[in-house]
Amino acid sequence: MLVQTLSCLPQVLAREWKTTASIQRYSLAEMRSLLREVFRTNPFYKTKLENLNIEKIRSIEDLSAIPFTTKGELRKAFPGAISEGYTPEKCVHESTSGSTGDVLSIYHDPFACSYYDAISLREYIGLHMWPWYKMSYIRFEPQPRRAFEQIGLLRKYYIPVTASAEEQLRLAQSHNPQVISGYPSSLYEIARIYREDSVSWDLKMILSNSELLTDSMREYMESAFGCPVYNDYSSFELHNIAAECPFKSLHIHVDNNIVEIIREGEQAAPGETGEIVVTNIRNRAMPFIRYRTGDYGALDEEPCPCGRGLPVLKSIEGRKDEYLILPSGGHVSPRVFDPLDSIFHQYVSKFQIIQERKDRFLIKVVREGNYHDGVTDMLVKEAKRCFPQPIEVEVIPVEDISRTGRGKLRAVLCEVAS
Repeated sequence: MLVQTLSCLPQVLAREWKTTASIQRYSLAEMRSLLREVFRTNPFYKTKLENLNIEKIRSIEDLSAIPFTTKGELRKAFPGAISEGYTPEKCVHESTSGSTGDVLSIYHDPFACSYYDAISLREYIGLHMWPWYKMSYIRFEPQPRRAFEQIGLLRKYYIPVTASAEEQLRLAQSHNPQVISGYPSSLYEIARIYREDSVSWDLKMILSNSELLTDSMREYMESAFGCPVYNDYSSFELHNIAAECPFKSLHIHVDNNIVEIIREGEQAAPGETGEIVVTNIRNRAMPFIRYRTGDYGALDEEPCPCGRGLPVLKSIEGRKDEYLILPSGGHVSPRVFDPLDSIFHQYVSKFQIIQERKDRFLIKVVREGNYHDGVTDMLVKEAKRCFPQPIEVEVIPVEDISRTGRGKLRAVLCEVAS
């Protein structure tokens, strides 16, 4: 796989500097190639796409002729979701966490994984992350070593997300890495402790992934660690979707994944928020074509000053099951409560906002030593101000807030049936 990764790398590195139109033409041609193979070899998509004229897919807008694919469909179709000529034993296996009760087994063909590694190297090189750098990464389990790691490049040291923040910090400092990667909730807890630590640490950057990163969280961590924080957007199904450049624009790896924003069933205009729908153009073993991610975001029509032709995601707003329901029946992004961060940073080590009813919210907080009754009043007042319609708010002190099976902390949770 290392040979394949290195053979892909020169073109992968050169492609991001081409024009957006040129990159999209390349990606659409790769997609048509994928679709032709899918018609011949994939039982699930042969039936699903039987009336599709592949040669008419010439633009992003033309993708609307292709029906969406859901996790539930692929799970139900298994093993028919795997293309002929591939077997589970010859593929790289992963699975989704099943937080919605719908676990999906995923099979990537080896060449796709080599391409993913080349895209990852492009991300790292773009941030001036040099081969001799070491990375501590906080995760629910160790990752398989990538091909370039097996020859000693960008060495990774695993830190369990289930460990306490104090233990995570101790392990990270014992590795003495130049880079830390992890969930923003974990990185934030470590930053709070490190801010009071007298031990200096020459970190070059922080890589955030898998949870929503708010602007205030980023600013807090950058202040604590004294280095930039960069965001990454990926998934087990699709791997590298988007990553930030030094200008902190979230560039879409459109030569790996074609991204659409869907609003009320139609492609949204730039700047409009909708569901992120992705077509992976690399994995021929188990294709994901117009796959509904359940994430919400918006595209940016303004080019990034870095000069890369890769298009930009303007924002990621959260998952469908995190969207909050207005008393009037509409929906609002969980980011509506981002202004509360300025209070949390001062007095709270962990928090979780739960919508119990359309007009009632609970805010669970793990209090710091300087927490006082006035903080409760501030949180109630600010939460009511943030929400666009009248609500009740109750703040509840707790000893801890549990994470999901894979260690994520769900900062905002909607328990109201839509």
